[in-house]
Amino acid sequence: MKKNSTASIHIRIPAKLKKEAEQVIEALGLDASSAIRLFYTQVTIHQTLPFQLPKIRPMSAKTKKIVEEALKDEMVGPFNNAEDLLKSLYAED
Repeated sequence: MKKNSTASIHIRIPAKLKKEAEQVIEALGLDASSAIRLFYTQVTIHQTLPFQLPKIRPMSAKTKKIVEEALKDEMVGPFNNAEDLLKSLYAED
């Protein structure tokens, strides 16, 4: 890559989100291009997103019990089609 080469980014975001974010960015003394450049720089430096993502909601006790019981069952399949799968699911033991 040449020392002074640049690349363009074209994204579509909701107009309201763009307006609100740009108000914050401008209040920080930046423009949108500088803010995006900072974001990309942080991603590159840290090799991850520069903010914490929300944790996945833990399973409820009821859901956990269902999953545990499902994992205890013998595996069935593979099936050639959905009809065979449904027959197996609803077959009487």
